[in-house]
Amino acid sequence: MLCDNCRKKEANVRYSENINGNKKELNLCEECSKKLGINQIDFSMPIDFSSFFGEFMEDFTTPEFMSMPLFNEIKALKCDNCGYTFEDIVNTGKLGCGRCYDIFEERLDPIIRRIQGANQHVGRIGKIIDNKIDQKIENKTNKKEQTSKNEEKSNKENQLEKLHQDLKQAIKQERYEEAAKIRDEIKKIEKTD
Repeated sequence: MLCDNCRKKEANVRYSENINGNKKELNLCEECSKKLGINQIDFSMPIDFSSFFGEFMEDFTTPEFMSMPLFNEIKALKCDNCGYTFEDIVNTGKLGCGRCYDIFEERLDPIIRRIQGANQHVGRIGKIIDNKIDQKIENKTNKKEQTSKNEEKSNKENQLEKLHQDLKQAIKQERYEEAAKIRDEIKKIEKTD
């Protein structure tokens, strides 16, 4: 594959960029990547999470939003455990303690949803475990249904056996009307199988 910049040399550096959903990819030769400054990127640079988090908070720092009574209430609200305010969270990008989640829940929830897509962490293992739990519940339900079907079948067999014995006894004692009723009952039970 040739370099996307000079179109002369073989490309051996791949540069990808994704800014706000706009994806851009370049295949460059070493010389062009140096000219464009791509080979000089220092990947050991520290990441400033407060500025990263601050970008998500930009909507909440506009003058219109800041003058809203609700924001002033939240601004004045302090964590009773660590003393952090919502402004401290915006400025540092960090929460003071676990209690801050409860106190500033109304403001943090939409921000966390926007960053992560959800406000609860399930994780890969959580999904696997949930699937296994669902399977176990389904297996137990199937076993219970099978057991109840077996019990029902066993009850019918016992009932039929008793009726056959009663029929023989009625015939032996020449109680034909009773024997006819028993016979009809046996046929009725056998049809439901």
